[in-house]
Amino acid sequence: MRNVRSRPGFALPVALASLVLLAVLATAALFASGQEALATRAGILDQQAAAYAERSAQLAIDAWNAEKCDSLAIGGVLIETGPTDPPLESTVYTTRLDSALFLVVAEGRIAAEGAPRLERRIAIAVRTSPDSLGQTRAVPLSPQSWAAIYQM
Repeated sequence: MRNVRSRPGFALPVALASLVLLAVLATAALFASGQEALATRAGILDQQAAAYAERSAQLAIDAWNAEKCDSLAIGGVLIETGPTDPPLESTVYTTRLDSALFLVVAEGRIAAEGAPRLERRIAIAVRTSPDSLGQTRAVPLSPQSWAAIYQM
């Protein structure tokens, strides 16, 4: 039989180092997935706010109030609270640019507890003209006449 001598082992330090490495990797993976989930949620809320702003602008154009808008001086702004659909809110700003040109800017907001405060603005340039029934209607200058407005 061999004489067994006490040799220092390396299995325990390697096992402990491996556990620490696995714990660090697992923590990093959980942190990264949490950050990705937050970024995705913020992106979805951003798209909802932009879509709601566009919807509010289009509703304001469809329900054009010729009396109020024609009484504005050039450069005058008409501010109206747009539709609300909690947690979405909107405000519509109609600015008279010329005798028949207006800029409709709608601001869509997310106002939910625990959600980030998001605001997105959409601007649509419109021209007013009488329709076949003689009523003054607002018509976008072109199908691509809207633009997203970003705050600095």
